[in-house]
Amino acid sequence: MPRTPDGRDIGSGGIDWRLECEARHLLGLDGYHCIDARGRRIKIGPRRHRQQYLQRVLAARGPAERDRLAAAALRVWNTTASPRS
Repeated sequence: MPRTPDGRDIGSGGIDWRLECEARHLLGLDGYHCIDARGRRIKIGPRRHRQQYLQRVLAARGPAERDRLAAAALRVWNTTASPRS
């Protein structure tokens, strides 16, 4: 049975595991390059990329799911981040 970084055991076929995997995916997003309307190559940073992902979740699934995913990502971030001095 998979274990989350905060120590919870969850089934690998359940909604909680899907949410955990999606939160990890969200945190792992890198930036990317794209072409703007004027034909210039611009860089989208990782933070903006994560914001865009959450906006797409909001449009597709609604505000409750977006907030749930954001909270799960913060939980994963807080449990896996290195301790600050």
